[in-house]
Order: sequence, then structure tokens, then C-alpha cells
Amino acid sequence: MHQAQTTRHGSAVIALFSSFLLCTSAQAHLLLKDANLDQWIAFSQHRQTSYERTMDLEQGVVLRAESQDSASGYERRVNIALARTPILSWLWAIEYFPSVKSINSEGIEVTVNQFDEQHPASRDFALSLTVGRHSLWGSKTVHYVWSSQLAAGAQWRNSENSFTFVVNGPEHSVQRWQYLQRDVAADWQSAFGESIDQIDYVYIMTDTDNTQGTAAGYYGDIEFIKQGMVATSTQPK
Repeated sequence: MHQAQTTRHGSAVIALFSSFLLCTSAQAHLLLKDANLDQWIAFSQHRQTSYERTMDLEQGVVLRAESQDSASGYERRVNIALARTPILSWLWAIEYFPSVKSINSEGIEVTVNQFDEQHPASRDFALSLTVGRHSLWGSKTVHYVWSSQLAAGAQWRNSENSFTFVVNGPEHSVQRWQYLQRDVAADWQSAFGESIDQIDYVYIMTDTDNTQGTAAGYYGDIEFIKQGMVATSTQPK
């Protein structure tokens, strides 16, 4: 009799736990946790940016990216239903912004760190997170970046199919974790004048190929969450 009661109680606990998992999965779609890139695909546009798991005292295991005249990243191919989880939530921190060592007219080595990030010839970022969508007319992308030159709120069109939003700028402290949330559907509407119901892929990239310099930053957890939901994974610890 005692055993039968224990079994029924155990079944109830399992059923409750399963319901909790279903509810949680419907409210959040975790893309990157503890810098685990097993489900991400590496790509390179120019040489290889270094990506390494490292331990952070505040956030635990995170992903450190360091670029030296390189442009490569990791892509996660996943269909995100924006009607269910429209908010992109993530953590990141700058170690140092893109810079280049050069010799001035007096023969002294100087550090150059002033670039026109809106110009293709010098468009490099220590941290960038991109969402994309495929269509019959090609792929479109929205880029979220930490700018070394422009304040948060700046935005511009890179091309007909590409748009950039500055979500952090030089007014935010380096080596301090920043917690971001963006309504992707609203940003897409603002960028392209289109309504969308899903995202097909997400990628991260730290690059300095245009300036031929160096930069480094850290990526924490990344997830899509339900409107109004507290992002437990990507909240600062």
C-alpha cells in the first residue's frame, strides 16, 4: 500500500515537472548557455577570430572572443516563432574596442581607435549579435552592435537587406556586463517596413578585418523569451 502511494506521488511529480518544462520551453528559447557552441556552426569571412570558453567571476562560464585582423563567428540555425518568444535577450561585455597600432610622422608608435563604423571600409565591432531571415529574394539581417564611437540608439542601413542598431556605446563601461533586450519584430518593422513572424538564424561575430586591428569581448547567455517574461538565464548574476 505504501509503495503504491509512493508510485502515484512520484507520477504526479513527474507530470508536474513535465508540465513545467513544456511551459518554460513555450516561454523561452535558449540559444547559448555557458558558452556551449555544440549547436552552433563556425563561419569565417576573413581569417579566424579566437573564441574560447572562460570562467567569469560574475557570470560563470562565458565565451571570450578576440579578433586580430579577422572576421569569423558562430551561427545558430533555428526557427524562432516571434509570436511566442519575440524578445531577444542577452549578456555581453567589452574587454577592449577595435584599435590599430601605427607609427606617426615623428616615428612614435600610437594607438588609433577612431573609425567611421558606418563606412564599409572601417565597419568593425568588438561585439555584434545578428538575427536573420531567408526569403525568395535573399537573406535579410538586423545587427545589434556595441559601438566604440556612437551612443546607444544610433542606427543605419548598411544595404537594402542589412540594418544596424547600436545597443551599447562608449557611454557604457568596458569590462562591465550589459544586459540587453530587443523586440526583434518591432526592430525588423523599423528597419525594413516589414512584419515578420519568425527568425531563421542568429550569429555572433567579433571582427577587425576592415581596420586590420584588434578587439576583444565576452558573450554571455543568449535567448528568446516571451513578452514580459523575466529572462532567468540572461539576467546579470
